[in-house]
Amino acid sequence: MSRSKLRGWVCDYAERMAESPPELPADTLVSAIDNARRGVVTHITIKGERVGAIVSGSTLAMSQLLAALLTSEMAASALPAALSAAFSWASSLPDDHLKAFAGELRAAVVAESPQRVETVLLDWQAVAEVRAGERST
Repeated sequence: MSRSKLRGWVCDYAERMAESPPELPADTLVSAIDNARRGVVTHITIKGERVGAIVSGSTLAMSQLLAALLTSEMAASALPAALSAAFSWASSLPDDHLKAFAGELRAAVVAESPQRVETVLLDWQAVAEVRAGERST
C-alpha cells in the first residue's frame, strides 16, 4: 500500500472513530427497559466478548424453586434419581456416584455459588464421560 493510500485510510479510520455511536431508536430502548423489568440484566462472555443479557423472570423462578427444593432433605433425596433425566451424560454413573454428585450439587446450590455449581457439573460430566469411554483420563 502506498503512503498516500495508507495516510488516507488512517485519516478515514480516525474520523470514523471520532464519530458518536449511532443512537438507538426510542422503541428499542423502551423494549430493552421492559425486558429488563421482567428479568435480571447481567453480562455473559461469548467468544471472549462481554455482552449484556437478560435472564427471564421464569428462569429466575425456576432457579429459586430448585434452590428451595434442594434445602429440603425430603425433596433432595429424590435428586440422585432425577440427575440422569436432567443430564443425559449422568446415565453412565452408578448409584453411589449419583448420590455423591447430588450431594455436591446440592451443597453448591445451597451455598448460592453459581461458580461452584458450574464446577460440580463440569467435573461430574468429565467423570461420566470417562466411565462411558468417551474421554480418557
